[in-house]
Order: sequence, then structure tokens, then C-alpha cells
Amino acid sequence: MDELPRINKETSRRNFIKAASMSSAAALVGRRSFADPSPDLPVTAAFGEPTPDMTSNKNFIAMQISAQSFVDEGVDKCLDTLQQKAGVNVVMPVVFSYGWELDGRQVHGRPLPDHGVQAYDEIHGGSYTKVHQEFYADSPILQGLRAPDLGDFDALADVIPKAKQRGIQTYALFAEDYNPAFIPNFEKIAEVDVYGKTGRNSCHNNPGTRSFLVSLVQDWFTSNDLDGMMWESERQGPLNTALKANFGNAPRTSICCFCSHCMQKGREQGINVDRARAGYMALDRWVDQPSSQSRESDGSFVSLWRLLLEYPEILAWESFWFHSQEEIYGLLYGTAKEVNPRARVGWHIMHLVALSPFYRADQNYARLAKTADFLKPSPYNNCGGPRFAQYIRNVQSTIFRDFSPQEVLAMHYRIMGFEGEEASLDKLPMTGLSANYVSRETRRAISAVQGAVPIYPGIDIDLPTAANEKQTEPADVKAEVLAAFKAEATGVVLSRKYSEMKLTNLAAVGEALREIGA
Repeated sequence: MDELPRINKETSRRNFIKAASMSSAAALVGRRSFADPSPDLPVTAAFGEPTPDMTSNKNFIAMQISAQSFVDEGVDKCLDTLQQKAGVNVVMPVVFSYGWELDGRQVHGRPLPDHGVQAYDEIHGGSYTKVHQEFYADSPILQGLRAPDLGDFDALADVIPKAKQRGIQTYALFAEDYNPAFIPNFEKIAEVDVYGKTGRNSCHNNPGTRSFLVSLVQDWFTSNDLDGMMWESERQGPLNTALKANFGNAPRTSICCFCSHCMQKGREQGINVDRARAGYMALDRWVDQPSSQSRESDGSFVSLWRLLLEYPEILAWESFWFHSQEEIYGLLYGTAKEVNPRARVGWHIMHLVALSPFYRADQNYARLAKTADFLKPSPYNNCGGPRFAQYIRNVQSTIFRDFSPQEVLAMHYRIMGFEGEEASLDKLPMTGLSANYVSRETRRAISAVQGAVPIYPGIDIDLPTAANEKQTEPADVKAEVLAAFKAEATGVVLSRKYSEMKLTNLAAVGEALREIGA
């Protein structure tokens, strides 16, 4: 086995973080100009050698999997099951997360799958691989970082050798998913909302956040023979958050971020931060207006548009937020490549990108491809029905109060290109979205990146839905996989995690691959 490239000990880590934080995502890694509409360079041309692309000789079939599954079923058994049933040649163990979405076993309230320990668990979370303290000298987060859930089990060191024996690659999977109650000093990197209250997530512009993320990535790639990594950042900017443009049914979250780091950076970029705060407070009050007032005078949509015209800083701050997120992508990409130029680095894009025109506008695949070796959009169709229905109800209650929910759905079908193919609002939760939805969203992503990077769509296998909503069947999974490859994807990522998937559904992946000769 080739020795992994090591970090030059003479290199100032602090200077690296500072330089990366001050750069745009493109400038950080020096790959391609954002103005170049049709890049044709190798995906890691800036680092002197092309990244190996598994798609050159075989499809990329990846499985997201919690460390808990390896402990429950044994590493060897898990790997054999994944390889034999679903043709998996890449495993993505969760190495850092505090959330039940990726960690642990089946979520509470859902039927237990046909494998693994037949029990639910309580998740603490943290790092599921060994923490080497020398990498965290500049990080405000270190104490209590190692997850206590699974003892000394190491999701990388205990998996990689056995995966390699089977010809399976290992990509570290981690999420922007924190639990402040379990993280000492988290307040040092936390967001601050428009009213000055400390939030539950980290601030993208906080130097401590960037230092911490750099520490994680340097540690993993220096200490392990990793083939790549994928990061999940399932967050929206302040405008979409304020307008409840999401598929959840919980009260809307805090409008962030207005911490000192963001406000200073915003002012340096010419944004009137005081006006931005005032605008978001006014928007927050507008959202709370009773819907019965929406048709008085000019109506709800006109009054919203008038508010945006009065406070153009609202849109400026939204743009500022997601460009700051893009800088984090660039920072992580550059960090991984500094340690191991051969590693492949990619981004999971939240499911909302295939449901909401507002989030779709934020997440520009062509821009994201400039600091990635692959992208994983998430056109989850089985859970997509209930999620899309809830999203429609949410935005109808804010942006589109002048319309009925069915009218809002019809408008979204037209905007998103789903017209004439998907169910009515009352049927969506039970039917889900079609396999054509998977194919259509995959083609759109492939078209957007213009060949710069491969697209590996996420395949929805048993993502949780309510008992009276769409449940995944083997035929659904087979159709999803076939639809992705029909759209000329060169791989898929089986999602959300192995511990909530039924083996019968997993076997349908293998059936689809055999049918297309993959």
C-alpha cells in the first residue's frame, strides 16, 4: 500500500486556514474561473494530477452506513451483504455527526428492518473515529469530541482494511449536524440570530468553525488510507428559512447568522448590515401576519415584494450566506487535497434542491462543481411525495397566501418541470413521486455541470415516512436505480443509511444493476 502523503510539519496550519477563509471557493483551490461556462480541465488540474475516477471502468455504487451497523452486524458481514446484494463498491461510514438521520439504528417509531439488532437506540454522537489531538491545536472544539456510543470501535481504522480486501473503497461521510448540549465551547462557533440569540448550528464565517472542520479533515486523511469523503450541509439561508420554504412541519427556525464575524465580513463586502437586520425583522413580522389579511388591499404577494424592494439588503444577506457556505466547500476540498491529492471529494445536496425553486436557485451545480470531484443530488422520490406536499403547504402559508394549496402545487410543477407527471396534492403523500422524477433531476444536474464532475444521485431506500404515507417497495428501488442510469448517471449513492433499509429493497439494487449489465 502506498504511503499516504503527510502534512508538511513546517507549514503553518493557522496561515493555511486564514488564507483559505479569505479566499473564494474558486480562488482557494485554483481550479477554474467562475466565468468559464464550459470547463474541460481534469477535475484536480490545480493539484498536478487527475483524480482517479471509478466511473472509467465501473459504476460508483456507494452505501451510506452508520458505525452502529458495523458494530451490530460485524464489519465482515456488513461488507459482504452490501457487496453481494447491492453491488456496493464504495462504503461511506459516518465519521462525525450528532443526528439520528445518519447515526445509529432505525429511527424511533419506524418498523425495524429485517437485519441488525432488533432495537432502537439513543444517540449521543460525535466522532466515530479516533481523535488525534495534534490536529486540533487551533480548534476551539476538542474535549468530548469522541462519540461514547460504540466504545473504541473506529469507523475508519476498523473498516478500511477489510473493505480493501474486497475491492471496496472507503469515503468518510460527515454532517453539519451538532448538539450544543454535548459539545463544550460550542458557543464559540455558534450562529447568532437576527435578534442576538445564540443558535444551534455553527457559523460558516467563524474562524473557529473553519479551524475545527480543517482539523477533522486533516486528521482523517492523514491518519487513514481514505479514498475520499462526502460532506452534508443540510441548511438554508436566512430568506428561505424566514419564509418556511422547507419540507418540515416544525415551527420555523432562527433567522441566522448575524454574529460579529458575519457582520464584519458583510460590511467589508459593502452590505448595510443594520438595514439587513431591520429587513429580516420586518420580514419575520410579515410572516406572522394572519393569513386572513392576505387579500386585504394589495394582497400578500405584493406586500412581500414591496418589503423586498424596501429592504434589498434581505436578498444581499441571503446571497452572502450561501456564498459563505460555498467557501466552506472550497476550504474542505483544499484541505483534503493538501493531504492526499488522489482523494475524491464530493458534496451531498439536500433533497430540497429537487423540490424548491428557491433552494434550487441557491445551489448552483455549476459553481459547486468547481470545488468538487463529484456531486450527490438527492431526488428522493418515495419520501418525496409527503415531503413535497408539506413544502407546498409551508410556502402557501407564507409566500403564496393569495393562492390555494393546489394552485401553488400546479405552479411548482410548471416551474420545476414536473407538469403532467406527478400526483395531485391530496394523493402525493401516499403515492410519492415517480421514477421519472429521479431521471429528470439527474439529467438536470448532469446538464448543469457540463461534464466537469460526475453526478451520483441519491437513491431513496426506506427513508422514514408516516405509517399512512408512501412506503418503499422493491419495485420502487429498482425503478429508481434504472431511472438514474437511464439519465446517464455513472453511479448512485444508496441513502439514507443501511440500518433503516430492508434487505429485500437493497436486493432490488442488485437486480437493477444486473439488468443493465453494471
